[in-house]
Amino acid sequence: MSVYKRYNGKRIQSSHPAYAKARWWMYKRLKGKVIHKVIPEAQTKREAELAERQIIKAAFEHSYNIADTTTTLAAFVEKKYRPYVEQNNVNKGAKDLYIRLLLGHFKKQSLSSITPQDCRDCRAKLQNRQNKRKKESALSPASINRIMSTLSKIFSLACEEGILDRNPMQYVKALPEPPPRRRLLNEKQKVDLWTELEKDTLLYRLIVLAVNLPLRRGQLMAINEDFIDFEHEQVLVIGSKGRPPRLVPLNASATTVLKDMIADGQLPFPVKDFRKRWYSALRNAGINKKDGTREENYHFHDLRSYFASELIKRNTNPLIVQNLFAHSDMSITTIYAQADQKQMLEAVKRLDNDSGDEGNSGVRDYVTVSAERPSTS
Repeated sequence: MSVYKRYNGKRIQSSHPAYAKARWWMYKRLKGKVIHKVIPEAQTKREAELAERQIIKAAFEHSYNIADTTTTLAAFVEKKYRPYVEQNNVNKGAKDLYIRLLLGHFKKQSLSSITPQDCRDCRAKLQNRQNKRKKESALSPASINRIMSTLSKIFSLACEEGILDRNPMQYVKALPEPPPRRRLLNEKQKVDLWTELEKDTLLYRLIVLAVNLPLRRGQLMAINEDFIDFEHEQVLVIGSKGRPPRLVPLNASATTVLKDMIADGQLPFPVKDFRKRWYSALRNAGINKKDGTREENYHFHDLRSYFASELIKRNTNPLIVQNLFAHSDMSITTIYAQADQKQMLEAVKRLDNDSGDEGNSGVRDYVTVSAERPSTS
């Protein structure tokens, strides 16, 4: 066996004065590759030799591939995962944040040493991450699940590369997420908000575009005069979430606002204090509270629900709504397209329609029979 004790970077013999407190090491060459590592748990030579056997056995079972004992999470992310993000057009900005948070927990830990419990500890640390301005957690369950999903993908790639035999994240359950909160304003809130927005022309124009175009704030703020084609009623917008740029149709309301902004030299949007102006308008309209939680307050992103719901209210084909948003799945679109109480009430009231058509005959018959049925009391 090739185990020995090492002290201050040098191999020592049993006669060395520091032999008792020195740590055991192993050195083994397999198929041209070297396993040279410390065995900190070993107290005796026999324990060190047993550990060495296990390490060699694992290396043989892995077809002599010993990268799993040396490759750190950070090194694998730089070598394999970041190229994967680039090649698959994944949202690079979000992934950079997730990677930074993950590496902050695992640091220089090797891939093979990360256990399911380590993953759960990382998740718990993210849950306890505090918001600097509020006492609540800085990350929602949905955000934490996305971060842990990124970690799972890293492990999956490591399995594909033959570095890992299994993905430790397969034993870690996702956090339960609350149902999507309602993002629609009632009629009074809409009137109050638009009244408040009319006091700020630039902000008003931005919100008009937001409720007439299926775009995110960053895409709206980046609209340039050179990308607008008024003749064909469309605008080229930058990609979001890793997607490529795309053409979006313009209606009359959006066209009017964009022409006014070009005349006033306001493209791209010259707004530097957007957050302050937007949330001040919401508070002045009585919609948001100064100390309100994320679930209670209204956000700019919620205007996408406004846009989708207005289309659905006008009986727009849901497939068209999905294509406008460039969603890959209809289930994503349904998160944005919501029905308010008034729409739902109108829907069920259609059953009261006694116009004589076949579709309502069953309803009329039920009402008639119920009225004629004798009381059992």
